Amino acid sequence: MAPPPPSPPPVSLKVVVLFLRVLTAVFLVITVIILSTNSVTIDSQGTALKYYFKDVYAYRYMFSAAIIGLVYAVIQLFFTISELATRIKNPINYQLDFYGDKIISYLLATGSAAGFGVSKDLKDALLALVALDSTDPVDKFFSRGYASASMLLFAFVCLAVLSVFSSYPISKD
Repeated sequence: MAPPPPSPPPVSLKVVVLFLRVLTAVFLVITVIILSTNSVTIDSQGTALKYYFKDVYAYRYMFSAAIIGLVYAVIQLFFTISELATRIKNPINYQLDFYGDKIISYLLATGSAAGFGVSKDLKDALLALVALDSTDPVDKFFSRGYASASMLLFAFVCLAVLSVFSSYPISKD
């Protein structure tokens, strides 16, 4: 005989989960917008070079992590809203919440770390190697990199908290 499904969490916890899922999605949308619009034109000794976020592998990784996280957040947002509306949750969704929150949160954490690291290292290296008339465009490009890494970090924190909440019904088994 199979064990009974875990009891659903109280409504107040469901509202907090919904709020955190919305917040995660918002942070990820902001990350995608900032990264996808990030580019810089560097004028160095009469030569203009145009760089986009996709020219930096760590920014590509951040972008991919944000897109994957956003798809996951939207799917989970749908499940959370339907659970609140119907007050019924499939026991399989507990497993999806638990493992999905953990895996995606780790993906977001590594994406954020990659973004912070590459922003620091490339900015220093670029300013040391290239004689620039003004460092403002370079500063703006890497400031956007820092901003998107920060938004990814905030999304990770939200998912890490959700991961703790999603482990609660599993531990009652």
